[in-house]
Amino acid sequence: MEHLVELGTVVTGFHVTNQYIDCMCGKSIIKVDKYSGDIICQKEVFEKEGLSRKLIADEEQIFIYDFCTLYILNRKDYELIGKWQLGDDLRSDICGIAVDDNTVYCSIRNGKIITLDRQSYQSKEYVISESSMWSVKSYDSYLICGTVDGKVLLLNKTTLTIEKEIVLGKKNVGSLYFQGDTLYAACHDGKLFKIDMGSFAVETFTKNAHKKMFDCAGIYQDQLTTVSFPCSEIAFWHKDTLEEIKRIHTPLKLSGRTQIENDSMYISSRNILGIDRMDLRED
Repeated sequence: MEHLVELGTVVTGFHVTNQYIDCMCGKSIIKVDKYSGDIICQKEVFEKEGLSRKLIADEEQIFIYDFCTLYILNRKDYELIGKWQLGDDLRSDICGIAVDDNTVYCSIRNGKIITLDRQSYQSKEYVISESSMWSVKSYDSYLICGTVDGKVLLLNKTTLTIEKEIVLGKKNVGSLYFQGDTLYAACHDGKLFKIDMGSFAVETFTKNAHKKMFDCAGIYQDQLTTVSFPCSEIAFWHKDTLEEIKRIHTPLKLSGRTQIENDSMYISSRNILGIDRMDLRED
């Protein structure tokens, strides 16, 4: 593991592209050249510092949710495109987010989804589930949601109604990751699932993947990588069978973010002042 980007503060979210890393730190968004480490652009966006904000991005825009507020920024220069307050309190805060070419999907605590049209910025609200959804992904014409009560929901994007569901357990399905038509799901009871989207059925699963909550970080070659920040460990699994290949212990803390690109895994955590990088060819 090497320390790639030194920012003097915790990176609470980031997105890696071909040349740059967009980093969310304190009140600001910072664009860093991932080869030189130089800061290319920096802009203060938020009124206060915060550790609970989440960031995702596509080619053109950055999407951030902070409690009940959704921010959309131009990824090139961090110009604020819009800011929307979608809720009022802890009963209506944003839990998860996904985007496609036309729509931003925000899951709201206690089972709602609010959509925002990316052209008109008109919003609509849908009641989906009795349980909150902390993990949300876009898949073709469907939205996939992991619920706090242990289900994976297949939603029709047009109607935002549940077409199918799988019960994986009784605890939060906290992390989802797609590769092609395969969905990997990490649950807070320590189980790791591989789901075929064609049949929308569990192909295989493993118990006790980690002792505490963990995330699906991504795929490298034939390996699925999972990261447990509370356990300070990174595990590698055969992506087809979910047989464990190896496990690495490295200092991490509480929570963080990961992204795999090419031969590298980028990682931030509350004990890292910037971003670290692991060369997956060496480990």
